[in-house]
Amino acid sequence: MTEVDLQRPGSINWPARLISILFHPLLLGVLMAAYMIFWNPDFFVGMPRVRILRFITFTSNTVVYLLLVVLLLRGLGFSKSILLHTQRERIIPYMVSIILYFWTWLVFRNLPDVPVELADMCFGMFLSASAALMLNSFFKISMHAIGVGGLMGLMVILLRTGHLSSALPLIASILITGMVCSARLADSDHRGFDIVTGLLVGFLGQIISHWL
Repeated sequence: MTEVDLQRPGSINWPARLISILFHPLLLGVLMAAYMIFWNPDFFVGMPRVRILRFITFTSNTVVYLLLVVLLLRGLGFSKSILLHTQRERIIPYMVSIILYFWTWLVFRNLPDVPVELADMCFGMFLSASAALMLNSFFKISMHAIGVGGLMGLMVILLRTGHLSSALPLIASILITGMVCSARLADSDHRGFDIVTGLLVGFLGQIISHWL
């Protein structure tokens, strides 16, 4: 048994691993989009068909295509796992995600039925992915932390702009952030610095996008 196994018993690893899977960075983007499109009463009012189409557009652009790239890299031997454990394995997925997030923002900003907040969210994801690619050259920034940082930043923006009817979504995002960051510390090789930096990158990406 290794030293890491002694420090992280199975009773901690399995719940942490489950949280990491449930709130995978790709799924966090879908969660953010789903809240904006389906659950926020201020957007897409009376447009059920448009809601579905916009959600499909977001999901296919930011999840399906990126997942296909990751699987292709694994199949060609460029990465040892679809979990992208090393910094080197993450370079191409980061580059692809930057292109996909930018393209999604470009599409959404030119659709009159898409609220500006949703387009800004996509641009914030583009900014965060761009920063993550640069920082990835120096240390293994946490993609999970970037995701929950973006989620929390989005809720802060919606609260500030009056698009939250209560503070419950913001509180939920804070709780999710705490669970995910704790899980990554318990079930990954990330250091506290990787987690905190990821949080700041995700959060500031959304805030800067809102200001621009």
